[in-house]
Amino acid sequence: MKQRFAVPALVVVLCACLAAAPAAAGVGSDAVASKKKGKPKKQAKSKVFLACRHGCKFRTIQRAVDAAGSFKRKRKNSKVQAIVKVKPGKYVEGVVLNGRLKRKEFDGLKIVGLKKNARKQILEGKNAKGELGPAQNGIEAVDVDGLVIRNLWARNYESNGFFIHAATQVGQECDGYRMENLLASGNRSYGLFAKGCLGGKMLHSSGWRHGDSAFYVGETPCDSTAWTNHGSAPAPCQAKPKWTVLRDLRSYENVLGYSGTNSKYVKIVESDFFNNGAGIVPNTLDSEGYEPNGWNYFERNNVFWNNYDYFLAGSSFKTVSAGLGELSGLTINYPTGTGFVLYGGDGNVVRQNNVFGNYKWGIISFSGPGESFVANKGDDAKSINNQIVENTMGRDGTDPNGEYDFLGDATGGGNCWAGNSAGASFAPGSGAVPLDQIYPGCPQAPVVADDVRSLNLGARIQVDFANVSNPTTILGYLGQSPPQNQQCTWVRSAHPAFESFAPVEVAPQPGELACP
Repeated sequence: MKQRFAVPALVVVLCACLAAAPAAAGVGSDAVASKKKGKPKKQAKSKVFLACRHGCKFRTIQRAVDAAGSFKRKRKNSKVQAIVKVKPGKYVEGVVLNGRLKRKEFDGLKIVGLKKNARKQILEGKNAKGELGPAQNGIEAVDVDGLVIRNLWARNYESNGFFIHAATQVGQECDGYRMENLLASGNRSYGLFAKGCLGGKMLHSSGWRHGDSAFYVGETPCDSTAWTNHGSAPAPCQAKPKWTVLRDLRSYENVLGYSGTNSKYVKIVESDFFNNGAGIVPNTLDSEGYEPNGWNYFERNNVFWNNYDYFLAGSSFKTVSAGLGELSGLTINYPTGTGFVLYGGDGNVVRQNNVFGNYKWGIISFSGPGESFVANKGDDAKSINNQIVENTMGRDGTDPNGEYDFLGDATGGGNCWAGNSAGASFAPGSGAVPLDQIYPGCPQAPVVADDVRSLNLGARIQVDFANVSNPTTILGYLGQSPPQNQQCTWVRSAHPAFESFAPVEVAPQPGELACP
């Protein structure tokens, strides 16, 4: 991906840490002399399990994976690496790696398409069968550490393209996965999906036309299953965090570009999120464990033109969500026309992103009220200690974000805004709370969740009880009925050319919108 921003020294150090260090010229793993014996070290051996449609021992990827799992189990202490290599072709199947099986060992396994062009090795979900009916995922791995998946395209599955997960409450693990140079499209829910994992990487990949998000990291485990963010001095989720890195991604024409339900220690950098319903959406929900989301970094991304109204009949895909829940008699949905949506997060940093051409809001941050009326049980979804800094908004006025660049709901505490582009606009709400109190500068003293509130009725940015359907408020906009009416208050503008990208929107059919 092209470098598009001036990068401070601190960020350069970060990038250097993320990048793999090249070997010194003329020095390889098989040419390093042993100081003790004066002999070159032997290169680690590998056992290849080749899958192809015709002429190979393994006619399916699943059979190759099972054979590799048996091989690794029998040679558990061996240094021989098992690699499943996939020749070009279309594989109509769903592949499952079950780390709970006693006669298989999948930790550290590699599944690699032979051609670097991922379009050459296709996992096809249409008509693919699983044990209990249609195959749900292209590749699913449960309770597997160190899995590498590379150079594949998973499409048209009932659930997800690539799904790595673990139920940490019962002792499962998925640590240190690597998903690289992958394509995912047309899957019912997610493209690249990691849940309950400690660290990993999603690199150089693209996802489009998903009923939820192209990229998902969720339910990040803590040091204890009993961890909580409540109390006067709560312990960190992880004392020594294991980071998940998402880099050089393209996400477009999805309900959400990225979703991170209760995600933590995630870095999303140098990626493009465009033509989605909403771009980057870390969120806190009761449906997953280890609330809230927090301590994530979103830096040097392009987040633009997220105006795809998937509620319309002409959408190329349909949302899997029946709404986020019901509040004050309204069914709540994600906000279309929005770049960043920070819902109930703690310690998130949104820095040096290029955010433009989103028809409703550029970057919004808000709490889920746990007081008076409950949108989040346990009052975990508070917006606290977030930093929104040094972002470039609206391409210097040539491709503005619609209603406002920034919306904060005046709840929580410890949040700050600083160094964003000159002339950026801020949602004022009722005007009863001064702007410098809603959007204070940086730095701010950190706060503890239990010392601040998740509801602010005076600012009338969360909700206006005199008019609960008021679309200038969070609740009023998210609760529009029918939901496609969200776009009735979009502030549209022309989009000047941006690199090789083109805006994609859904045209409403006659009578589909019921705008006042």
